[in-house]
Amino acid sequence: MKIYIPYSFMNEAKYVFDVIFKYWFDIQFQIIACDIDKIVIEKNSKRMIFAVSFFKNVNEKWLKKISFLPNIGSFLDIEKIPNNLKNDSLKNIDRIKNMKIPILFFESNQSLIKILNEEKDTNTIEFNIDIFGTIFFFLSRYEEAILPDRDQHDRFPATASIAFKEGFLNRPIVNEYVELLWAMMKALWPELERKKRSFRMILTHDVDEPFEFYKKPPIKMVKSIGGDILKRHSINLALERYRQWNAIRKGNHTTDPFYSFDFIMKESEKRGLKSAFYFIADHTAGVIDGIYSLNDPEIINLMKTIDARCHEIGLHTSYNTYLDKVQTRKEAELLRAVMRGNSIHQEPQGGRQHYLRWKTPETFQNWEYAGMQYDSTLSFADLPGFRCGTCWEYPAYDLINRKPLNVIERPLIAMDRSVIAKRYMNKGYSEEAFEVFKSYKDTCRRYNGDFVLLWHNSELATEEQRRLYLSVLDS
Repeated sequence: MKIYIPYSFMNEAKYVFDVIFKYWFDIQFQIIACDIDKIVIEKNSKRMIFAVSFFKNVNEKWLKKISFLPNIGSFLDIEKIPNNLKNDSLKNIDRIKNMKIPILFFESNQSLIKILNEEKDTNTIEFNIDIFGTIFFFLSRYEEAILPDRDQHDRFPATASIAFKEGFLNRPIVNEYVELLWAMMKALWPELERKKRSFRMILTHDVDEPFEFYKKPPIKMVKSIGGDILKRHSINLALERYRQWNAIRKGNHTTDPFYSFDFIMKESEKRGLKSAFYFIADHTAGVIDGIYSLNDPEIINLMKTIDARCHEIGLHTSYNTYLDKVQTRKEAELLRAVMRGNSIHQEPQGGRQHYLRWKTPETFQNWEYAGMQYDSTLSFADLPGFRCGTCWEYPAYDLINRKPLNVIERPLIAMDRSVIAKRYMNKGYSEEAFEVFKSYKDTCRRYNGDFVLLWHNSELATEEQRRLYLSVLDS
């Protein structure tokens, strides 16, 4: 299979094909750069021709706001694809059957997909849709690099994204495009086979607060107890908080309400799963980065237990690292040193940014500089969903230097607090909250993708919290 691409955006086009054809499909291909204004895929005298409207628009205005020119409100109705293609290629593909796929970049809304030179057999399919530019747009997080919108933690919010504004944040649009592409490829080349995928549920846990009472200084306990009395108007709650704090200070810290690690590992093991626990290694912003140290005996023992039970230990970079590659690397080295120095046999492979703080592409660069294999930050804090447009992990791209990176992005699909917390979706521990998590999990399953879930250990302190968590695991 030969793929002809324009010289003008050779790096970006080659990256997209490496992700789709090499990393996702495992299909051999040859890239040929030449003086053309389309992308052409050719095999056995049959061809697919693709518009490149996104790349044409942005190439001379790279990373400038004026380069962001999506076409809003257009859709490809799968039911209106030419009948011979639909019958041959889409009749058994339930993932995109009956869908209207959002179209962001195209050259003309007349005949978005058409057949050329048809005699007895289809031999050329032309797309006015810029499939590869759209996929690049989402995977690279191009919009985040050029749009100024930020929240109080300097995060790009879901509400600023094109996916939210156009109502498809709950859909993995990249996966939809990939399935459309694959269906059309099978119409031309029915002998093609792609790499098999299986659905995975990936459980991750940011260890912000391993303890509620055990490590809390007396002055903070006084404030908490005062809040129980003055704000929450509950003397009983204040007395119970004091009783627990006093008992834990004198005895076993594993009885602390936030110390849910044994529960997490037990429930994961029951289901044949592994949990990943991401630990904070340094404190660049004071107590917002927690009040524990990796060298605390309790933390070392916890990491040894996680390692002995074959779960994962990873890095939760501190609040101010998202723009600081030196600090990111320092924290990765701190975690590695503590693990090696305490005979913990695994090496940290990846992790997540604290508070999901992120800047594209600098934070990608930081993780590669730190020698980490993967990051799993990219969901929005204010809403769950497909921030990267996909539930498949993929190699990241450096928009500044215009080259692929070695670090893998494992997109986060849903965080507990995004759904539950009052400041975000405010669903609480309700049946409605369960349905939100389940809908995303079901969508990931449809595409044989990864349902990456973040559930903090500190959000499993009560029976109500644990019931919701287990219901999501078993849905």
